[in-house]
Amino acid sequence: MGKLFGTFGIRRIANEVFTPEMVNRLILSFGTFIEGDTVVVGRDPRKSSEMLYHSVIAGLMSCGCKVIEIGITATPTLQWACRQWSHWGAMVTASHNPPEWNGLKLMEKSGKGLDPEQEAVVEELYFKENFRRVAWSSIPQGTVKRPVNQDYIEAIVSKVNAEEIRSRSYRVIIDCANGSPSLITPLLLSELGCRVVSLNAHPDGRFPGRNPEPTPQNLTDLTTLMKHGDFDVGFAQDGDGDRLIIVRDGGIFVSGDYSVSLVADTLAKRMGPGPIVTTVATTHLLKEIAHKTGRRFITTAVGDRLVAKALQETDGIFGCEENGGMIFPDFVWGRDGAIAAAWILDIMATSGKSLKEILAELPSYHQVKKKVSVEPGKKEDIIRKIDSVTASYPDRITLDGFKVVFDDDSWILVRPSGTEPLFRVFSESRDLAHAEKLVEEYLHIINSV
Repeated sequence: MGKLFGTFGIRRIANEVFTPEMVNRLILSFGTFIEGDTVVVGRDPRKSSEMLYHSVIAGLMSCGCKVIEIGITATPTLQWACRQWSHWGAMVTASHNPPEWNGLKLMEKSGKGLDPEQEAVVEELYFKENFRRVAWSSIPQGTVKRPVNQDYIEAIVSKVNAEEIRSRSYRVIIDCANGSPSLITPLLLSELGCRVVSLNAHPDGRFPGRNPEPTPQNLTDLTTLMKHGDFDVGFAQDGDGDRLIIVRDGGIFVSGDYSVSLVADTLAKRMGPGPIVTTVATTHLLKEIAHKTGRRFITTAVGDRLVAKALQETDGIFGCEENGGMIFPDFVWGRDGAIAAAWILDIMATSGKSLKEILAELPSYHQVKKKVSVEPGKKEDIIRKIDSVTASYPDRITLDGFKVVFDDDSWILVRPSGTEPLFRVFSESRDLAHAEKLVEEYLHIINSV
């Protein structure tokens, strides 16, 4: 892990650590790295985002970069635009983090996040402050403003069986977290003929409706409406729109492992050859789906850009993460919550079944996921302790953190967060009590350090 970047981009407390000066220095490093090429720039609606957005634009122009502004948008929308136009990308966002945070995601011309090796070059330029600066006469006269949200929505509609979805007139709730999806997903669902009820669907950087991370405890309004109302499906997104969480009829929260497996199972049956790619933190149900359809199953370290890179290198058909992030390689080289919602509706419409019925057809696994905050100074001691405790297991994976797969195919994963001072502890088993016991055992180990 570098000094600045996490699993995708950089995130810090806005105007305390992540100041306009720091952002300007970062983007000067990026503009130097790309040698003054064209960059598509977008932002989420956080209170600090407009301030930092202008710092990004100023730094790029100082490097001689042409800037295409697309304004408030979702991260996958910007990634889609990069891929369509073959330009680099810079997105001001802190994704699912609380409102006081902000961050910067940098993209290749394909729309995929920068590789760690590319980030290392940007970091080196940042610390050496050896920036490209053009003469006053070569500074671009201004920026190009190019709205893209509607084009992106229309592109999604063209990827699914829109007429079949429209014929169902689904009643759908979408919780946009007061983030970027507010300007995209409700309109997409309407384009698909859904009767839409929107929650937290006005952009507001204070996130007054709920915390932007779509966890069960943050989605009580959505689950209550789904429990007591007559709706076919409920969707929730995070602050920058790259993740999708599903709540089914009865107000039942569908874990990300099951929502991604539902889509993977459908695509594996419909599409030609190619592997399924996911991270070490995601359900082994995907492995079962891949083997059942004669496909390779590839795992990476946590981070959607790593999944996207593996998809590029292997011609994969689908990539995903356990948090509800789905990557559709023929559309965006990154997680995309909006097209994921469209695909869920496609699966429901073409099968003629309810979401509950479709999910019931998948094999039963139980996941338990917890996180524990730690003192930053203890991080390395905890890593050494977990390394020691798991070292004797024959089926141990150290691709990202420490994962142990047991003889009954249950598993435990302990890994430090790439963006926050905490550890995540995930387990999976066909027996819920066993999965819970595994997590508690390793939480005890962490807390004892």
